[in-house]
Amino acid sequence: MKTPVSLPDVAAETDHRGVALHAVGIRGLRLPVLLRTPAETTQQVIAIADLSVDIDAQQRGAHMSRLVEALYEWASEPRTPAEVKTLLKTTRDRLNSRSARLQMQFPYFLQVPAPITGTPGLLDVEVEWSCRLNNGASYAVSAFVFPAMTLCPCSKAISDYGAHNQRALARIWLQTRDHLPRLPDEYLPLVQQSASSLVYPVLKRPDEKFVTEHSYENPRFVEDVARELALHLSEREELIWYRVECESIESIHNHNAFAMYESPKRK
Repeated sequence: MKTPVSLPDVAAETDHRGVALHAVGIRGLRLPVLLRTPAETTQQVIAIADLSVDIDAQQRGAHMSRLVEALYEWASEPRTPAEVKTLLKTTRDRLNSRSARLQMQFPYFLQVPAPITGTPGLLDVEVEWSCRLNNGASYAVSAFVFPAMTLCPCSKAISDYGAHNQRALARIWLQTRDHLPRLPDEYLPLVQQSASSLVYPVLKRPDEKFVTEHSYENPRFVEDVARELALHLSEREELIWYRVECESIESIHNHNAFAMYESPKRK
């Protein structure tokens, strides 16, 4: 049996330049993550993760493999969004750091039945978590991108018949009082109330008739959608901050239109 070779630990060497680094880590790691949903089900997503820690001025480098291991271990069993804090604590402690940061992006699927026939379908929502643990204090921003639909009020008002409509993207960023990331399930109804219509994954003819007529009766500029979302979110007690944006992927213009609102920080 061969004697194990002792290898130098270059990352643990002392650095003499006197510059502490705020974030050192891995970026763009793709991995499967099993999430526990608010509906008490599990959903596997393919996430892209950045994970980092701070290092002191005298420490030459971080042990990057420990970051990969921490992510794999954390993702090996079903997790709730609240358990992101567990990952950050493990990472911080394993690398003897004061802080740890996580950036994670993944598509998340919501069950959305067709409005009339009830035909089941899955609506994909882009989710991004930006989380940080610093000396015990935590910070998290959740971002969601919902597909939606807008119908132009101006087009409806000036046309003898019809009105142009288009797919839109309703974007929501939020911070909650518990400083934990969120999933988008509870915020989809707010988009439904704010846009001309939701975008449905499956439409039979009765559903298409409904969506066409419903959106015609609910014309919305991007400004309208942004304001409606802002008003709905202002009533949510769990939030300390939010930003909303609606971008309309224009059907008759060679440009998109957008509107944005950002709330002040609540105490």
